[in-house]
Amino acid sequence: MTADRGFKSLDEVVHKGRAGIWRYSGAIPFAANPVTLGEGGTPLIKAEFEGTELFLKLEYISPTGAFKDRGASVSMTRAAALGVSRVVEDSTGNAGIAASAYAARAGIKAKIYVPADAPTSKKGLMVACGSEVVECSSRGEAAARAVSELKEGELYVGHAWDPFYLEGMKTAAFELFESGVVPDAVITPVASGTLILGLHKGFRELLDAGLINEMPRIYGVQGDSCAPIYEDMHGKIVGCVGSSLADGLRIADPPRRGEIVDAIGSTGGDVFIVSDPEIAISLRWLHRMGIMAEPTSATALAAFMKNRREIGKVAVMPITGAGIKNLGDLMKALIS
Repeated sequence: MTADRGFKSLDEVVHKGRAGIWRYSGAIPFAANPVTLGEGGTPLIKAEFEGTELFLKLEYISPTGAFKDRGASVSMTRAAALGVSRVVEDSTGNAGIAASAYAARAGIKAKIYVPADAPTSKKGLMVACGSEVVECSSRGEAAARAVSELKEGELYVGHAWDPFYLEGMKTAAFELFESGVVPDAVITPVASGTLILGLHKGFRELLDAGLINEMPRIYGVQGDSCAPIYEDMHGKIVGCVGSSLADGLRIADPPRRGEIVDAIGSTGGDVFIVSDPEIAISLRWLHRMGIMAEPTSATALAAFMKNRREIGKVAVMPITGAGIKNLGDLMKALIS
């Protein structure tokens, strides 16, 4: 395990013989023998939008089609180092797929607890990777059972709780710095908050090293039918129509809820809510640019379109997941 330490230059932590997130091995625990599928190093493309320099970080071009691969790689590397026989995760989709793929890569068994209404295609991908999938009545029940039914020899790697997950997520901030783009703001969907917490950690490490002068503002986005972080910051939502397209954001009570609110607030950021019609419009805009995003990813653009004057002149938007993993909802959104 690599000790958690500060650095004054990214050169101090870069392993020049590695690529992706493990390029930063000196800043990631358990880095000696990484479980990797080539995650990280995702493209950054520019998309001018009404006076704002909008950069899209294409996280959906990841081994399993989602940003969760960054965290899953580090989480599964730790599991392999500890020699566990099985890992256990709870998820609505992308985190479960990532855990399944990286467990398969590591030769570790996996059990994934999912809500029964999670996309069939995503559950199928977990099974295809060899995972045991346990369907539950709700997202909350999935999280509770994943912990309460844990057996000897199993390791719970729930992405919402696992601190090692954030060690993978923070590398997105390092990549932005090395690309020469340190934005005024980053705007991203938020459910369990791992990307927001990871970005906050990464930018904080860069700030502490004196490599950037200030923290970018972090903005989160939630669907208006399940928006606990928004409600913590702004109060109860009244009179919303209710969004169903953003299936990846349906976590009513994120475990690290207070930390997410604090991370956003400490940067001067905020949380926005969006509806299904707004998600559909932004999803069509992305696809007409050739960006094959899933509906959850499009929430960030929907919020940006409504709030771009607040967000600033230079913004980065991670495109968090690939639409091809859930073609049914994608087609409904694109033709509605």
